[in-house]
Amino acid sequence: AFFGIIWLVAIAVADVVDEELLTVRWINQMPDTTIELFWEGNDMEERRVEGTVHPRGGFVDVNSYEGHEFSYDLDGVRHYVTPPEPNPLGDRFAILAGDHPGFLVRCEISTVSETKAIDVLDLLVKPYWAPRGASRFLELVRQKYYDGVALNRVIPGFLTQFGIGKDYEARMHWESHPIADDFLEVHDFEPGYVSFAGSGPDSRTTEVFIVMPETPQEQLDYFGTNSWETPFAVLQGDVGRSGLTRIYHKYGDMPPWGEGKLNFSVVLE
Repeated sequence: AFFGIIWLVAIAVADVVDEELLTVRWINQMPDTTIELFWEGNDMEERRVEGTVHPRGGFVDVNSYEGHEFSYDLDGVRHYVTPPEPNPLGDRFAILAGDHPGFLVRCEISTVSETKAIDVLDLLVKPYWAPRGASRFLELVRQKYYDGVALNRVIPGFLTQFGIGKDYEARMHWESHPIADDFLEVHDFEPGYVSFAGSGPDSRTTEVFIVMPETPQEQLDYFGTNSWETPFAVLQGDVGRSGLTRIYHKYGDMPPWGEGKLNFSVVLE
């Protein structure tokens, strides 16, 4: 009996050693709710606290193994989660938002000569569509990075793009800290969907675009074929009658697709 016990313990240890240790970043984007993250054992008596995740972008990095289960309570409901699939870089990133439908961000639009908002765009950030993209956008909003930025690319039937910050140091900081792509189930693009722009894999920094009304189906099908184009938010309301239709667009597209202004011209102005 003694040797049998020793042998069983040795097998259990060997199984753990063979498993690959992984690290998951669990992030809380709730505006004011602190979340306690728990590791779940084989029964309720084995539940233990893994970390306290503060709101508004707080996070904890947890070492775990494939298939391990975690839980957290949000709005009186306990939610159970397992480590998400890694991206090609091996990063695992997940938002703790329970059944929350999304986070509303109001964008106020004004002309260069006006300080009072003349229109608004209400964007609903969807936490599970593209967790990395959603988290970066919410972080930039909280940092007030987008305050005063120009709508530097407005093409009817295509897109409206913005995100070149007014503050040089802030712009350089974020441009030097791109985020990895989100490799999740691709949502078919529709007018009003919001995505980061990029220049290659893992290149997303600050510039985002909103798909315009009356964008041809061929173009909608093309959006998302690049790995960095993953929608993370959607414009609320009737997109065809929204403020997108009232944005000045006579500059045209930027070179080489049109005769509009280059991005560095927007920065200089």
